[in-house]
Amino acid sequence: MRASPPISFLASAHPHTRLSRYFFWCYLLVVLLVSFYPFTDWRYTGEPVFAFYTYPLPYYYTFFDNAINVLAYVPLGIGASLMIRRWPALAWLISALVCVLVSCGVEFVQQFIPSRIASNMDILSNGVGGLIGAVGAVALRTRRMQHAWLVFRHKHLYPGGAAEWGLVWLCLWLITQFDPSVPFFGVVDEPRGIPQPILAPMQDPGLFLDLLEGGGMLLNTLGVCLFTSVLVRYSRNIPRALIALVCLVVLSKIVFAAIMLRWSQFFIWINWNVALGGLASIPLLAVLWRLPRRVRALAGAICLLAAVLVSWLWPLVPQLSAMLPLFRWHYGHLMHFRGLAALISDIWPYGAMIFLLGFAVLARPHDEPVW
Repeated sequence: MRASPPISFLASAHPHTRLSRYFFWCYLLVVLLVSFYPFTDWRYTGEPVFAFYTYPLPYYYTFFDNAINVLAYVPLGIGASLMIRRWPALAWLISALVCVLVSCGVEFVQQFIPSRIASNMDILSNGVGGLIGAVGAVALRTRRMQHAWLVFRHKHLYPGGAAEWGLVWLCLWLITQFDPSVPFFGVVDEPRGIPQPILAPMQDPGLFLDLLEGGGMLLNTLGVCLFTSVLVRYSRNIPRALIALVCLVVLSKIVFAAIMLRWSQFFIWINWNVALGGLASIPLLAVLWRLPRRVRALAGAICLLAAVLVSWLWPLVPQLSAMLPLFRWHYGHLMHFRGLAALISDIWPYGAMIFLLGFAVLARPHDEPVW
């Protein structure tokens, strides 16, 4: 019997990857969201708007702030460098300049946000981070690394560029789980502090809140896992992909809880409602992942829509002042970090629903890989 072509040959037959392009634009969205948060109380101080570019570097700065500013632009530099293909020898320089220009634009806008300070030190730190990422991307531009990605894409991802976009969008969702005060796979944030009055459609308001929290976790888990299953090339690999996703979320919760939370609050991201919702999702997923891909896409969109409705029905409003005692970070960093996670959590389901509905409508059944 004639042997089938090697997988490296099959991978090379596919069009060029667009992963770096998708990653760059998604991460740029993240940078802009966290930089312009909270998007309110814009004002003009009357100072010359370009003066801060030429100010002397500040005498006072903190290592933590500068380290965050450097690290934040490393992925942007990587994405920009990998996206440039026409001039590979100059990609590191062009991408570093792109990062500096982005930082200059961000700092220019931040001078109109009361809770922000336009700083040329931040531009310098961001530029260093972009340069580090751009230079580091040289290792990812090698033929060996690109070939390895093409092989991985051919073995594990659904054919076509849509799966690469979906993979980047899934990685964007992971940022919502970096906040250790948000429940595991949850869509509601249980507030602390002063009790808030609510109007519940049942006699027991506590039971109503428990059902919303557990149901939201159940629906969000189903939606995210079905979204992931649509990206996987072969159905037999779906269970392993879902297990890997859950393990990655657990790991991120543990790591960020260790970094940000006080030790007495280490496990606030898990409770009985979340645990029961997660357990209830297991038998449902055991049935749903075996359905045809287009049906899974439609079911995932419905679950995400229901999860969004749960977040709308949640009657309690989290109070940042009541959350501060749980963390070891100070107010400014905590506000920006939690704001980023909350903004992405609000945006992500809509992008995922559009992706899933488009996939359910436009995917061609004859392109379905063999089980």
